[in-house]
Amino acid sequence: MGFNLGGFNLKGLIDTVKEGGIGELLQNLPLDQLPLDQLLEKIPLDQLLSSSFLQKFTSFESLQDMLQQGGFSAASVEDVKSLPMDQLNEHVNQSTSFGSFKDMLSKAAEYYTQRK
Repeated sequence: MGFNLGGFNLKGLIDTVKEGGIGELLQNLPLDQLPLDQLLEKIPLDQLLSSSFLQKFTSFESLQDMLQQGGFSAASVEDVKSLPMDQLNEHVNQSTSFGSFKDMLSKAAEYYTQRK
């Protein structure tokens, strides 16, 4: 039995991460509850949204390219986390096959874990 946090079973979430199910974890959490700091402790953003991932699944060469073409500026992970999520989601939805930034992160985590 696990502790229930806002409709989410905390023990279940921890077990999911321990088992390497980061993509599943991302898919099951609302974006505003996404433990981005914890995820990025395990996988740096430049490795999660690597050039190889972006080139395979989008028309962008790099994360910087994707952000610049969307009119965003981010020099660090903190900058990315502070971007207006609704606008970033719209850019991702319109310029990629992903419905949102969360969807992109989920696929990126899956892609990353499959390559390890």
